[in-house]
Amino acid sequence: MIGTLFPGYEVVPHGAKAGLIIVHGIAEHGGRYRPAVEALASNDIACFVYDQRGHGEFPGVRTHVADFADFARDLQAVGESIRNKFPALPLFVWGHSMGSIVVTLAAIDGLQWAGGVITTGCALDALPKLTGAAGIALRVATALAPRWRISLGIDATTLTHVEELQREHMSDPLVPRSASLRLLYGFALACRTCYAKAPAITKPWLAVHGEADKICPQSGSTSLIGALGSTDKQLVTYPGLLHEVHNEDARSRAALFHLMTRWMLARSDAKIHSGQARPGIH
Repeated sequence: MIGTLFPGYEVVPHGAKAGLIIVHGIAEHGGRYRPAVEALASNDIACFVYDQRGHGEFPGVRTHVADFADFARDLQAVGESIRNKFPALPLFVWGHSMGSIVVTLAAIDGLQWAGGVITTGCALDALPKLTGAAGIALRVATALAPRWRISLGIDATTLTHVEELQREHMSDPLVPRSASLRLLYGFALACRTCYAKAPAITKPWLAVHGEADKICPQSGSTSLIGALGSTDKQLVTYPGLLHEVHNEDARSRAALFHLMTRWMLARSDAKIHSGQARPGIH
């Protein structure tokens, strides 16, 4: 468990130099990040992974949330819990896809415990804009039938080129194939909020995107980096990679995790001494 509420796990290598909270995307779960966690842990990065509301082993209706802002509030609570548990560990947060919107929404309100933010496959431009008659109709439909299920049209071949991981995704019982209207409408509203309020964010920021991503256009990361008020911000794109840059071939994964590690350590202003981070997998 992460904190007192969220299903999840942590991997804290002895002498960890930084900590990373991982926020997964829509219709997936924290367990899919174990290979990434293992790679980062081998680079002395402690990782903390949790299942968001309506996802993974979190109880309740699948891929549904009453208020999208709950995701951001949950991240804040998780971060505060980990900060209390590991007060000397420099903390960062990584949000993938929908998780990128969750962390951006949370960063608008501060994330005082975070030394920086990493986003991959930013979903800022992944959903239709809520304008005109279509936006009004969707708002009314959401109010009348918030739990109405919408197919996500998931095709694992658009996530990664690695066939084994494609098969694992399509057979994963914790990966729903649809989401509630309430969640999707809240997601779209959150994107609009992030666009409008990104200039207020001053956290160090690293955005990574696969240039062949057909799920979340690269323009989402480009727009976010352009809009942020941060003076320390960087966009890195990888030619040929799909949506899950962290689940591509071994060489690409190694390059990504090296980039993330180097970026975090360069922004860690505290040193972790032996014995301050509790080792082990929980």
